[in-house]
Amino acid sequence: MQDGTYRVEFITKNGTGTGVVIIQGEEVRGGDSLMFYVGTMTQNENDITAEVKAEIHSQVVGMASVFGIDSVNISLSGKLGSVKDSILMEGTAKEAPDVEFKVHLKRLCD
Repeated sequence: MQDGTYRVEFITKNGTGTGVVIIQGEEVRGGDSLMFYVGTMTQNENDITAEVKAEIHSQVVGMASVFGIDSVNISLSGKLGSVKDSILMEGTAKEAPDVEFKVHLKRLCD
């Protein structure tokens, strides 16, 4: 896993979304038009784990969190993708344990 700016695509049973995250060391920061993300990500060989808080920063008419609530703490695990600069992860938020969360990160630049 390289430091850099990543496009993030995510999906749950409630919907899909895209955003941008910046990974620097073990820190993760990012957001989209509705939410911001703050957390940590660690790597052991090809295995990746992350703990990320996502919270609404703006009320946007017609938009809602893919978890159905405004603030979540997400636990993710996954592997570096077979495609260079790609990370595939899955997890849940403790506040919405019945909502499976799938994530694909694709590195855009340093």
